Amino acid sequence: MSQTVRPATPKRIRKSKLPWLIWLLLVAVLATWWSLYQSKWFTAQEVTITGNSRLTVEQITAAAAIPIGNSLMSINTGSVTNQLTALPEVKSATVERGWPHAIVITVTERTPIAVAATAAGYNLIDSEGANAGVVAAPPAKLLVISAQPDSPAMTSAIQALAAIPAKWKLAGLSAVTQDSVVATLGNGVVITFGSGERASDKVDVAQALMEKGYKVINVSAPDAPTVLP
Repeated sequence: MSQTVRPATPKRIRKSKLPWLIWLLLVAVLATWWSLYQSKWFTAQEVTITGNSRLTVEQITAAAAIPIGNSLMSINTGSVTNQLTALPEVKSATVERGWPHAIVITVTERTPIAVAATAAGYNLIDSEGANAGVVAAPPAKLLVISAQPDSPAMTSAIQALAAIPAKWKLAGLSAVTQDSVVATLGNGVVITFGSGERASDKVDVAQALMEKGYKVINVSAPDAPTVLP
């Protein structure tokens, strides 16, 4: 009895596609890097600025110092933001990439509500007691406060100012320290607030004492005020 012996069919060795996938991924990464950092497709060609009213476009552009012609990705938006917020007029700023060719800057400026006289001139003061810029002369309708900008004393003075009603017709407001705010009214009444804490309560107490004819009032402790005729 004869048998036919056939050679075994060799098994096909399936080649892994992983090396090709790695090469494709590498090529894609290199192409992306080149297009973002080396090509002319995504370069800074313009700067768009919004939110400004006190500062000019030229002033903001100079402070931002955007390198026109550089790739958008190479521009450090965090550093540009820090440069802008270093300006006293700027309260906050956002810097974004506006693809494909713009840097978009949005600023929020400080709004002056008072003025402080300093050796360098007049500092505009915002609602937080912070320096909001320097001017040669105090703008009309802004009270000149005798206190150091960006100090606890100025913060207390601003807290008191926010609570003082317009009918009081302030002639002056001063604060050497955060606990020594003194308001002088146009009618000659002098009111010592002390700190800016509980400013609304202090205004209410002072108003009641003024209505009784007192001219020198100390409401630094509003629950136990003192007066002089």
